[in-house]
Formats: sequence, structure tokens, C-alpha cells
Amino acid sequence: MGHMATYSASATTTAANRSAPARHGAACRAGAPHSAPRRLVARHPVAAFLAMAFAFGWGSIVPLLLSRRGLDILPFDVPLTGVMAFTSLASFAGLVLPALLVMAATDGRAGVRKYVRRCLRWRVGLHWYAIALFGTFVAMLLAAVPFLGAAPLEALARKWELLVTVFLPGVLVPFLLVNLPEEAGWTGFLQARLQERHGPVLASALVAPPFALIHLPAYFVAGWISDDNPPLAQVPDVLVLVGLTAVLAVFQRLLALWLYNGSGRSAVIAALFHSAVNMSTGQQITPQFLPGFDPTWRNLFVWAVLAVAATVVALCTRGRLAQARRPRPTAVLRGERHR
Repeated sequence: MGHMATYSASATTTAANRSAPARHGAACRAGAPHSAPRRLVARHPVAAFLAMAFAFGWGSIVPLLLSRRGLDILPFDVPLTGVMAFTSLASFAGLVLPALLVMAATDGRAGVRKYVRRCLRWRVGLHWYAIALFGTFVAMLLAAVPFLGAAPLEALARKWELLVTVFLPGVLVPFLLVNLPEEAGWTGFLQARLQERHGPVLASALVAPPFALIHLPAYFVAGWISDDNPPLAQVPDVLVLVGLTAVLAVFQRLLALWLYNGSGRSAVIAALFHSAVNMSTGQQITPQFLPGFDPTWRNLFVWAVLAVAATVVALCTRGRLAQARRPRPTAVLRGERHR
């Protein structure tokens, strides 16, 4: 019996030693963090994402910011098409790349593949496309009727072709170049991660400040947010605008997350909504349909419409913003069945 016990213990030890490399290999394949930077990213994924987003995003537009179109420090100019190119570069480098790096550190290759599929998910219900593309515009027109009478609807009847010749191109081009990588980072990664811990509403409120702040350099580049590039002396005024944007962005982030969750976690739908909001608050299409509004009040009116819509959605969904409920643990279910 003693020899039998010794042999059994030896066999168990040998089997454990043989399985150890297999377990180690499986851990490596699963993306278990081993290096110090990777362990740090895995422990603090949100902070790591934001640090890389600002470093990579702002770093990628330094030439544009220092050009004559920006702070006029370097002796070269950038054409307006170049602004879009830099904006696209900043979106991919500052938001998609950090999200991929964090996902690789925390969830390995499988997590990266799952994240990419969410970012590119386009097979969703047609009603989500309709809401994302035209929801803001339609809500804006209907909300303006009590103030302007039938003028917005009459303008729509006369100038409906602008929706095809101006509105759709103005939405789709930035959607592909800028807003899809933006929402892959903000909604597809950051808000999706934060809502699992803090809930959808608080996640949206937490994302709004960095979402607004990362646009700070854009205020100093002519042709990005505005047609002017203010001098550095106006930094305090610009910071006030950024703070106001952070407050208003909470409502945009709420609606973007609702569309993302409701469409089956599609960053494509969130990005279309983002681009449509930008178009609705711009000067290309809205003045044609809201002719009686002062430009400043017109933009605030659109944001007020978004705020009301976001509040209604939050109340109707009881704060869940169409977030799928987590399945209850199997152990709990078994325990309930045995009661």
C-alpha cells in the first residue's frame, strides 16, 4: 500500500508538471498580461485608454496646430482638405489605436476580434438607421413649429432635395473618415466598458468631459470647429466653451449609447448619429429650414432638442438605455430551484 501511494503521488506530480506548460501556453494565448506596461494597462484600462487617447490624438495634429491655419508658428499652411485628413488621423490614432491596445492587454486576441466586430456591425434593423440619420433633424423641425409656425415644414416641402444633395453627403463623408473611429473609441469601447460597472447614465456623464476636452485643439484651427483660429490669449474663453460642451455632450452621449445598445451594440449606428448631430448643428443645412433663428440661438435650440430627447429616452428606459440585462449566475439559479 505504501508503494502504491508513493507511485500515485508521483504520477499526480508528473501529470501536474506536464500540464503546467499547457496552462502557461493557454494563458499566453488568452492574452494574460506579463510585461509591466501590459499589467499596468490591464489594471487600469480606462485611465490607460484616456492617457493614450490624448497623447496619440493631440500628438498627431501638432503640425496642423502649429501651421498658419492654427497658431501660425510654423511657416506653412494646410488646405481645408488637409484639416479633414488630420482630423481623421487623430480619430484613428487617438481613439481606435488606444482601444485596440487596451483590449489586447485585457482580453487578448479574442477580445480584439470581438471589439472589431462590434465596431463594424452594420446588419441591424433599418429603423435604427432612420433614427440615427434623420432623428435629430426631424425632431428639430417639429420642435421649431411652436416658435416659427409652419415655416420649417414649408421649407422642407420646398427644399427637400437638400437632404439628398447636402445633408446625406455631409453626414456620410465625416462618418467614414472621422465619426466611425471616434465612436469606436468613445461608445464602442469606453462607454460600453463603463456602463457594465456604473450603469449607462453615469457612464455617459463620465465620458462627456474627456469627449469635450479632447476637442480643445480644434478651437484653434480655422475650418475645424469654426472659421476662425483665435489667439492663445483667448484660451480662457475657449475653456469656457469646452466646459459648456461637456455639459451638453452628456445628452449626446446618452443618445449615442442608447442607439448603440438598442441596435445590438453597433458603433456604426452611434457614429451615424454623431455625424448627423454635427450636420444639424452646422451652417450648411439647418439655416435653410430654421430661417427665423439667430445662428447662436439656433445651435442652442438644437442642443435643447437633444437634451429633451435624451431625457425622454432615459425616463422611458428607466435609465437602462436599452442595455441588455446580465444573465443571472448559474449557481444562484440552481440555489433557487433547490429551495
